Amino acid sequence: MITSEYDGCGKCLVGVRRLSRLKDSTNSPEKQLDQVLSAVAAVGGHVIAWADDWEVSGATDPMARPKLGPWLRDEMGPYDGIAGSAVDRIGRNQRDVLNTAYTVHEFGRLLITYGHEGPWNLDDPNDEMRLSMESFGAQMELRAIQKRNRDETKRARAAGQPKQKNRYGYQFVRLHPMSKVDHVELDPVAALIIRDVAQRILADETGMVTVHTEAVRLNRAGVLSPADHRSVMYGRQPKGTLWNPKAIKRMLTSEASLGYLMHDERPVIGPDGHAVRIAPALWDHATRDALIAKTAAKRTGARAPKGEHLLSGLAFCGTCGHRLWVASRHKQNNAYGCSARVRGIPASAHCKPAPTMSIPMLDELVTRCPCTTHPPVTGVAAGGREAASGDHTAHE
Repeated sequence: MITSEYDGCGKCLVGVRRLSRLKDSTNSPEKQLDQVLSAVAAVGGHVIAWADDWEVSGATDPMARPKLGPWLRDEMGPYDGIAGSAVDRIGRNQRDVLNTAYTVHEFGRLLITYGHEGPWNLDDPNDEMRLSMESFGAQMELRAIQKRNRDETKRARAAGQPKQKNRYGYQFVRLHPMSKVDHVELDPVAALIIRDVAQRILADETGMVTVHTEAVRLNRAGVLSPADHRSVMYGRQPKGTLWNPKAIKRMLTSEASLGYLMHDERPVIGPDGHAVRIAPALWDHATRDALIAKTAAKRTGARAPKGEHLLSGLAFCGTCGHRLWVASRHKQNNAYGCSARVRGIPASAHCKPAPTMSIPMLDELVTRCPCTTHPPVTGVAAGGREAASGDHTAHE
C-alpha cells in the first residue's frame, strides 16, 4: 500500500475503503484505491495509513468499524483527516455519515471524497446540503438492498431453500462457485466435532462434562470456532473467536440439528403440514431429547467446572494475597490481574501498578512446571514490565 510518514503538513490523511462483500467487483479494492489516491493528490495531501474494512456492512456506524473506528476515536495517533472513494464508502446511514462528518469537522480535520472538489466544508450551506443529500441517497440504496434481500429470503423460505448462513455441522453445495445453493449436506469436519461433543456429554455420568467444559476443551485444543470455521471455509482469515457455551447448547438442542429448514429458531412448515427437511440429521429425535435433558440447568448444590482458563479461581496476587481476576487488554492477550486496590481493599494499597500477567504465559508456566506443588510465579507489572523476583508474583 502507498503510504508515507506523518509529517504535520496539515494534509496527512487516512485512506478509507469499505466493502460489504469482497467479491463486489463494482467497488473493488483496486478501484477504491485509485479513487482515494486521486482525491488525495487533488488536494496536495498524502496517505499515512489505510483503514480498510472488508466484509463490513455500510449500515455499520463508522465509529464502530474495526479499522476506521479507532482513527475516529483518536486511538491511532495524529492525522489530519480521512479520504474515501465516495460518501457511501464512509457509510450508508445518513445519520452516521453526518455524525462522522461533524466529528471530523469539529476536530479541525479534513473530510475528502472522490468526485467532490476539495475538502467538504460543513460551514458552507451548499456543501452541507450536498453531503446530506449524498448520504441520504446512500441510505436509500441501502434500504433498497435490504428490501431485495428480505424478499429473496421469503421466496427461498416458501420454496424450501436455504438462504441464510449454514449451520455448524452443515455446508452448502453449489454446482458452480458463484451459483446458488443446490443442496445442503453434512460438513465432515464440523459434524465430527459437534457429534463428539454430544457423545461426551451424553456418556458422562459424573455431571462434570458440560457445555462449559466442552467449550474450554475445544478452545485449548485450538479447534476453530463455528465463526472461524465458516471464515476458513469461504476463504477468509479466522479472527480467533472462541467457543461459547451458550452457542454449543443451542447447536446441541436446536431442531436445526435434525436437518430442518429453520426460521426464527423454529422449523419451517411445508404445504403438507410437516417440517421441511433440507439435509441429513446430525442425530435422531431421541438423541436431541437426551441432549436437552443433559444440558438443562440443574440445581444440585454442586457446581461443575466452569471457566475458560487454567488458573481461574486458583491464582492469587503475590503482593496482597487476593484472588486474581481475568482482565481484558486492548490488542493484547487477556491477563490475570489484581483488582483489589481499585476495589478499595486496604491491604492492597501497595498493589500499584496492579500486578498482571498474560494468561497464555502463566498457563504455560504452570503446565510445564514439574513440581507437584507450584511455586510462586513471577508476575508482570502494569504496562508490560516484568516484575523483579520477590516483587509482584502470582501463585496457586
